[in-house]
Amino acid sequence: MLRKESNDILVIASPREHVRVGDYLVAAEEHKSLVLQVYDERYLDVEGIEEEIAREEILSASAPGTTSDPTDLTTISTLIRDMRILLCKARGTISNGKLTPRIDWMPSRTSSKVARLMVDELSEALTPLGQRRIKIGSVDSDSGFSISAESLDGRITVITGRKESGKSHLAKMLLRGLLEHGAYSVVFDLNDEYGTIGHREDGSKIPIAGKVKVMRPGRDLKFSLATIGLRSITNLLSHSLDMPGTSLREFVKIWEQLEERGELTLASLEAAIHQWRCNEFVRDALFARYHTIASCGLFTDSPQQQFDLQEFFTPNRGGGSLVVTLSGVSPLNRRMVVELMLSKLVELLERRRIPPIFLFAEEAHLYLRETYWEDLITRMRHFGVFTVFVTNQPDAIDQKIYRQVDNIFLYNFSNDSDLNLVSQASMVDADTVRAIVRTLPPRMCLLLGYAVRNLPIVVSIDPFDSPASGTTRRFFEETVELNAFSQTA
Repeated sequence: MLRKESNDILVIASPREHVRVGDYLVAAEEHKSLVLQVYDERYLDVEGIEEEIAREEILSASAPGTTSDPTDLTTISTLIRDMRILLCKARGTISNGKLTPRIDWMPSRTSSKVARLMVDELSEALTPLGQRRIKIGSVDSDSGFSISAESLDGRITVITGRKESGKSHLAKMLLRGLLEHGAYSVVFDLNDEYGTIGHREDGSKIPIAGKVKVMRPGRDLKFSLATIGLRSITNLLSHSLDMPGTSLREFVKIWEQLEERGELTLASLEAAIHQWRCNEFVRDALFARYHTIASCGLFTDSPQQQFDLQEFFTPNRGGGSLVVTLSGVSPLNRRMVVELMLSKLVELLERRRIPPIFLFAEEAHLYLRETYWEDLITRMRHFGVFTVFVTNQPDAIDQKIYRQVDNIFLYNFSNDSDLNLVSQASMVDADTVRAIVRTLPPRMCLLLGYAVRNLPIVVSIDPFDSPASGTTRRFFEETVELNAFSQTA
């Protein structure tokens, strides 16, 4: 132990100590131990070290060969030059085998013993959050690491990092784990990459394959006006199609009249607007929205083509994932289908017709209106929509949302503005986030929040056993394939 400043503790380490940034140490005394986490490291600078290094380099360059060193001073000098100072944060105290957040004491410099603390040993000092485990990777080089499915239940989760760092890979792993434990989920799949989570890389199916249903809006994801209901339709007209209040009131009257007669179809809606007595401007507004609804492909009068959300999320199915493919869907239709589905899901959850669901939203800022962000983390979470946001643009998520996030899976960021944004918003100190995240290689992430009891842990994410999907098209690879095909022909 070298120095303590607030909850920063500096520890001297010899070159033989294999400790990396993100690892845990423990300063143990007789009855209790202080848990430390290494967040950065630097060389030990003693007086005159620079002059000595320069002198040795000059001598070595001017007189190469074996140097006689009978007293073995060179070895000692080398060890001193390679000694490191580990910059650590105090994370808590282990007493009687249990970890508490108390850091209001100082271990003895002379009698305490500093040693490496493995994540498995640290976990044993914590009360488990649940029994349903989702294995996501390894820690401490070769020790398997999993989180509990319960740590995502009722929580808001963010997975962020720069592109190609492995965010979608981890999201698919969490989704598969939740499905294996019988959970229900909706995925807004922007890049057409979640449909294969029920298959292994060799194409064979795994037991959850039957629980995954992939649907494309306008092609096989269609609703009837009667099942979707007035509330969801008015939300769609108001928020996605900007219908004025006056026109919306007339639309509600038409809807209620048709519903009373049991004639809620697209054809009868068009006829009713024709015959409705109202201002011409209102009629034009009604027709404009009607034609948008009729032409978007999301609605049908055919009972064989209708999809029933309530039936899909029936609790006795043992779990299921509805993957809504948004790839190739126009921006307006994306907003419409997301608005429609979220409104209907919240309505069903309010009435307790369906069980709580997990919502996986990738790059959600491309299809969610801004007011929905707060809705998702407050009102909708209360009813049972637990969102997992996946994004490579951390500034796309508002700061006030970050402050309410429960779990953050943080991949590498090298951009200072992104790092500052995430470090300010995360639930641990900014020094730790900035120092650790900058050094993370691909497929490794820093896990923060409730799932790890606010003890930041660096996890090496496992490969995901699933066929490649949603991969980026590349010019040169396709050119080679085209040339090979033309030669064969």
